[in-house]
Formats: sequence, structure tokens, C-alpha cells
Amino acid sequence: MESLIVPVGIVVTVLCVLTVLGCVLSMFFSSGVKRPKNDEYTLDQQWDRAPVLFSATDIEPMALARHFEPSDTEGGAAHGTW
Repeated sequence: MESLIVPVGIVVTVLCVLTVLGCVLSMFFSSGVKRPKNDEYTLDQQWDRAPVLFSATDIEPMALARHFEPSDTEGGAAHGTW
């Protein structure tokens, strides 16, 4: 088993170096790719988009088990005057 340490280590090292070189080359060649530029919103412009509300509790893989009260995650537990 000890006789395999050096050959396996060399193979792993070479694969890591090749992977890093591949990543660097891909970043070098992708630097010329033009992506569409989003217009920057400033406060002096009229906002014409509808509001978007995302809730992490409505996504199935992230949904909590239903052993909680609805007020625990929907802000019903907040008290005070605004």
C-alpha cells in the first residue's frame, strides 16, 4: 500500500495542475464575451415594475415542517408600534 503513495500523489497533483490551468485558460478566453448591460436605476426615475415578494418558507425543499404556528415565520410575532 505504501508503494502506491507516490504514484497516486503524482497523478492527483498533475490532475490538479491541469484543472487549474484549464480554469485559467477558460477565464482568459471568456474575457472577450460581451454581456448585455443592465440600465442602472436612479431615484429620479419613475419605478414601473411590479413588486416581487419571495418567501423562503414557500419553497418546498426549504419549507419548514408544519409543526410551527403561522405567526412564527410570517411576521405575526412582531410587536410594537411603527
